[in-house]
Amino acid sequence: MARTSPTNLQARALQGMYAMLPLLPGIIPFGLITGFTPVSFGYTWLDSWIGSLLMFAGASQLATYQLMNEQASIWVILLTVAAINLRYLLYSASIAPHLVDAHRAIRLLAGYGLTDQIYAVCHRDYPAHDWDLNERVAYYAGGTLLIWTLWQASTIIGAFVGQVIPIFWSLDFMIPLTFLALALSTLKTRAHRVAATVGAIVSFLGLDLPYSLGIILGGLVGIVVGTLYRSLSR
Repeated sequence: MARTSPTNLQARALQGMYAMLPLLPGIIPFGLITGFTPVSFGYTWLDSWIGSLLMFAGASQLATYQLMNEQASIWVILLTVAAINLRYLLYSASIAPHLVDAHRAIRLLAGYGLTDQIYAVCHRDYPAHDWDLNERVAYYAGGTLLIWTLWQASTIIGAFVGQVIPIFWSLDFMIPLTFLALALSTLKTRAHRVAATVGAIVSFLGLDLPYSLGIILGGLVGIVVGTLYRSLSR
């Protein structure tokens, strides 16, 4: 990579952090719930934190804990997590041209730290500025470091809170409510709403299927119906 002054790199890293500030109010409560959830299922705070370190993906973490609690098979868990994280393939393909010349270790770390939030600000700001590769990496690193640190802290606090809350104060209902809030925020078009509605209905009808297969079936049917609806509406 070409040399860039330390002052510029520091400025870009701080700029990446500042770009994350408006998004923090949604990250911290989600991290608390994600940290609390495995503890409410009988795991230790360390188990909760290790899961957060390894996955660094709130929706996938919650889905994994929920399915493990329901004793779903490993294949159902893996397929569910893969489906939830499928969007990161698109994110990576979009961000890759801006970081393609970075060292492989940097690109691997960027993949680990890729989130909805960092993708949104990089997708917005990379084309708008004439930054060199070092500056783009510094911007990405600054934003990711802030989110990663707050996420780890939030999950640890949530896990410790889960250890002191009495068991009869079960907050399991917060998990589906959190997923519902996340899902509703993504329903931008009529095709999205059709897909979500059909998927929810199929999942409900498949509640009695073994290994939580109704969830996967609902997701697949919802995607197909939503895609067909969008194609026919053009």
